[in-house]
Amino acid sequence: MSRATHRPELRWARRRKLRWLAVLAVLGLVAAACGSGDDAGGSGDGERSVIRFAFAPDPVWDYMNDNGMIVEWEEKFNTRIVTSSTWDEFAFFAGGHGDIVSTATYELPLLEKETDIKTVTFGQYNHLRVPMMARPESNYETLEDIPKGSKIGVIGPVSSTLVWGFFADKLHGLNFRVGEGDYELVVEDYFVMPELLVRGDVEAIVCIPEAAAPYLRRGEIEVMYGGETPWELYQEIGPDPEHKGVMGNMFTSTEEWFEENEDLAAAFLELWQSGIDKWHENQAEIISTYPQHFAVEEEADVEFIQQYIEDHDWFVDTVYLDEDWIEAEMSIYDLMKETGFMEESDPTPRFEAVEAPS
Repeated sequence: MSRATHRPELRWARRRKLRWLAVLAVLGLVAAACGSGDDAGGSGDGERSVIRFAFAPDPVWDYMNDNGMIVEWEEKFNTRIVTSSTWDEFAFFAGGHGDIVSTATYELPLLEKETDIKTVTFGQYNHLRVPMMARPESNYETLEDIPKGSKIGVIGPVSSTLVWGFFADKLHGLNFRVGEGDYELVVEDYFVMPELLVRGDVEAIVCIPEAAAPYLRRGEIEVMYGGETPWELYQEIGPDPEHKGVMGNMFTSTEEWFEENEDLAAAFLELWQSGIDKWHENQAEIISTYPQHFAVEEEADVEFIQQYIEDHDWFVDTVYLDEDWIEAEMSIYDLMKETGFMEESDPTPRFEAVEAPS
């Protein structure tokens, strides 16, 4: 029996699947309502294509919407984007009610295995931005410095915990799993973890930087591994030191939808590339305009996040994939198998490089 068999993260994922099923009926009604009407088309002059898109609340999307970029794109391509703003995009996708969702590289094999949905990932958006943090006085530079048996805050058995799990194995030979392993992993909300760390209830946390912004700004906690986030760290342990990957958000569709709508996939990427270009041109302005997306309110914290993202920008330079990038990113699956976080028999997700519309 391999180390990957009966893993806690798979048991958790199966429970998550049951939660998906519990909301699918509601999502079906929502999708039907959103997809109805003249814009959903199907006949008649001026018929419009429809892309059903599930995505977490996002500052670039809001910026494009507020500045008329989405309406302009919809008119250009005679296509309507019907959105579902949710933190659980998979639930929308799993019931067949969405065409495109945002996904993480490391979650795709589990998504396909648990839902039997074949996917195609054709664009990139956000690198995984969840670093490991500790109190400065602890002098923990890496996970190896933390005494075994210590409590460490994580968001759950999968997601960023999974990535730090195979990093821990690869870098230090440590077992970093919920419910077992070398540490007591305490499952908590990102926005609770920094307070637990400052109080000394845990020795370290794996946490999004925006949830810890006030504490990082005041120097009460610090990012370990020399300040590196997972995607930056992977450049040191992956096959290509120039590769910018370990994606927390990519654009993924069902295989069926992609094969029937590759032209729409290309158009969809054109929209997001225009948004990414605006992000890099107006990054500080977008953060200050939509601070809620970065979980900050006070001006000092807004300024801190502006500087942090300038130094560790998790938004990509281009949404488009090429074959070299795909090969380097898919090497994550080799690492996951090597460290027991993926079965040899698990599905290997499909990535496709899509060219920009001519």
